[in-house]
Amino acid sequence: MYTPSYIKRQNQYTKGGEYMIEGEEYIGYYNITVRGPYTGRVYADKEQPLFVLKTVFNEQSQIYTGLAEGIGYATDLDFDDPTPAVIAPSKDDIKRGFFNRYFIQKRNDKRARVYELDKDQYSTVSDGTAGINPSLFKSVVLRWKILGPEFDIKSGGLIITPGVSDTNARTLLEKSKLIKGLYILLKNRLTRFSSYDINNSNSNTDIEL
Repeated sequence: MYTPSYIKRQNQYTKGGEYMIEGEEYIGYYNITVRGPYTGRVYADKEQPLFVLKTVFNEQSQIYTGLAEGIGYATDLDFDDPTPAVIAPSKDDIKRGFFNRYFIQKRNDKRARVYELDKDQYSTVSDGTAGINPSLFKSVVLRWKILGPEFDIKSGGLIITPGVSDTNARTLLEKSKLIKGLYILLKNRLTRFSSYDINNSNSNTDIEL
């Protein structure tokens, strides 16, 4: 019987552990051509290519397996949904001239809403077993300036005294590399919680020092 030169082996059978197809282990008949192994006893155009089975075992695959089997790993149902919160600076914060603000956003959606949280919620993001799911949300901390001149005071092109608005704008631009949409959310409120925020009932002019 004539066998074309591109056919190397025919009527081969694997019980598994050798080849895979579409990500799954292949069990059954196969043939080998100069281009590699294919399904089927003999080569035909309808047969599909096989690939050498590769077993990868690392921390991520272990976590995936654990989640799939429901063994030893927290699922999304074990975490809390974020609750938006806007926290005003304390008297001590105002004396320091700045305070921290906390924000999160879903990792898998660049258009997802940006949430501002309180410190207690933010601290749970890195916990991994309770609170807000760190695999689902990314987080940043803003050091928010609330005291000083409204804009930078410069001399000879150098900033002598950083301004509230300009400092917060620089902070936003830097942190927006981590959370998209953060700058858009706050760019019109750069003086929030300062004496320059005319719409803020909790600005530092309203808090007795």
